[in-house]
Amino acid sequence: MFKKILKRNKYKLLVSLIPVVIVGIMAPLRSYIMQLLIDSSDYRELLKMCLIAVVFSVGVFVFEWISKKSQAMMVRKIEKDLRDQLMQKLFTISASQFEQKGLAYYLSKFTTDIKIILDDGINNVYGMIMQSVFMVVAVLYLLCVEPFILLIVAAVSMVQFGVPNLLKKKIGSARKEYTEALEVYLDGVKNDLGGHKVIRTFDAVKQILEKQGKLSDFVSRKNEYSSKTLYWAQALASFVNNGAFLIVLGSCMFFAITGRISVGEVIAITNMMNFVLAPCKTISNGMIQLKAMEKVKTELEALLEQESESRNKKEIQESIQEICLNDVTQEISESFSLRHLTLTFEKGKKYAIVGKSGSGKSSVIKLLTEYGADYTGRILIDGQELSGLNRESIMHVCPVCYQQTYLFNDTVFHNVTLYQDFSREQVSEALRKAGIYDTIQRLPEGIDEKIQENGTNFSGGELQRIALARLFLRNKAMTFLDEITSGLDNATAYEIEKRLLDEDMTIINITHRYHKTLLQKYNEILVMEAGEIVERGSFDALMEQEGKFFSLYKILSE
Repeated sequence: MFKKILKRNKYKLLVSLIPVVIVGIMAPLRSYIMQLLIDSSDYRELLKMCLIAVVFSVGVFVFEWISKKSQAMMVRKIEKDLRDQLMQKLFTISASQFEQKGLAYYLSKFTTDIKIILDDGINNVYGMIMQSVFMVVAVLYLLCVEPFILLIVAAVSMVQFGVPNLLKKKIGSARKEYTEALEVYLDGVKNDLGGHKVIRTFDAVKQILEKQGKLSDFVSRKNEYSSKTLYWAQALASFVNNGAFLIVLGSCMFFAITGRISVGEVIAITNMMNFVLAPCKTISNGMIQLKAMEKVKTELEALLEQESESRNKKEIQESIQEICLNDVTQEISESFSLRHLTLTFEKGKKYAIVGKSGSGKSSVIKLLTEYGADYTGRILIDGQELSGLNRESIMHVCPVCYQQTYLFNDTVFHNVTLYQDFSREQVSEALRKAGIYDTIQRLPEGIDEKIQENGTNFSGGELQRIALARLFLRNKAMTFLDEITSGLDNATAYEIEKRLLDEDMTIINITHRYHKTLLQKYNEILVMEAGEIVERGSFDALMEQEGKFFSLYKILSE
């Protein structure tokens, strides 16, 4: 994945590195300019060197600006490529693959993981390249001026980085403890804030605050320990660094006194020393960052290279005539399974699936549209085995309307069209069918009225009708309805279900509503219990049997 991105942008990368290398050469040479200024023999030469220094400083500024700008543009390009590829991948994998990880997992990829790759990877490499050039230029200068000083700098740098590295393991361990403690704390905060209303309702604020106080103290102590360990390492590094500077300065003064180097060269050498020691440290830390980033990079690459379960499977492009299940069994969890399902959904008919909560109603729809590679028995879609079909294409020709309505912070028009190519007249007609057109027209902006976050400017029934307008707009011949009226008042639920049943389409509806007038409109009612179909038939036939459905109806009828 990263190789492909870098290959696509290789020329842009090379161009962006040119100013980085130029700055890497020019920055250390400022020390040489300083040497020439100090060692100027007369006023005229000094004036000349001052002019050169000004021009040189302006040149360094210009190339630093160009290097930062080109680096930022390159990073932006790579960041966009990563985000675009990740978003595209998440919309090509199947629903079951998507739900294997929580939404928070994917959000962390878009934010934390990509940021780590950009900071610890791309930006870090740019920095390491510049530091490497710094070091090469400084080493060449020291080699030309006084090779013995270079040997001293090399020896001192080994001590400088060797001593603080003794604490690296302890720093890493302390940081890990803090990170783990922070995860526990954030999980507790998330849970308690999620239960804000319940906590206040049952007057448990004091107890929750005490619990949070203990968690906060725990994570703060871990952070303090981590910081103390880091500070010790920094203090030790500073001590060694100061000692290194004094050793090199003392050596330079000795050579100056003996006449081997000039005063200007003493100043230049002490400055050049920083372009050897600092890059060593930066490159060392950069390598650690690259190594630490590898796990994040590998995980993101695995996600981006994940193949969809529907890849290379046959797509359904026309309306479905018939769905047949023959002795189908599927394990949903360790404690629940769909068992021995034998049924047929025919085009143009209406089907209701009823039963108590947990009886397996929604699992039937998921079996046909989202999950189910591990079922036994046969599932035929117009005579074709389900396992060989692209599940996504099934949902395209036979969409599922869920209980939870997906609406986003945009206009009614865009919420209905989902940015697809439909006219305003088509959208208006779909809203009429959904029974929400008159309400929308009374709004200040009509169908261009913006739905606020979480749909706070519309009622639950209005939001459900807007969502149903999506279905009417696309004029599908078959649809699955998964308790879409749950949470709505009886009158609104009745009106929505009635409008759907009056449409010329095949409907498979999971419902918990037991209204006689509506139930009589279904060609067949399937009664489920513990993952099995225990009764089936028309409303009148099931009532005559006085079995499971009869009992449910007597308890739950409106």
